[in-house]
Amino acid sequence: MDSSTGNVISSNNMLKTLKKKYRNTTITGFIMGSGKIYSITLNGNLIVSSASSGKTEFSKRIANSISTPPIISNGKLFILTENSKIIGFN
Repeated sequence: MDSSTGNVISSNNMLKTLKKKYRNTTITGFIMGSGKIYSITLNGNLIVSSASSGKTEFSKRIANSISTPPIISNGKLFILTENSKIIGFN
C-alpha cells in the first residue's frame, strides 16, 4: 500500500503457492520480521514472503492445524500447533 494515499500498489495471492489440496483455507495469522512476512493458514501451512516485494519465497506444511498467530522472540519464529506442539525456526 502507498503510505501517503493508502492505495494498493500490488497484491499477491499467497495461497496459490500451496499444493492444490491445501489451497481451500484462510490466512489465520501473520507477523513480520527480518524483512519477511510469515503467514500461517488454518490448515497448517507456513508461507514466507518478502516484505519489500511481496513475492512468496517458500511454503511448508507444518501441522494439521495451527492454534495461534506466530510469535517472534529472540530472533526465532515460534508457532503453536493444534496438539500444543511448539515449532521453532531460526
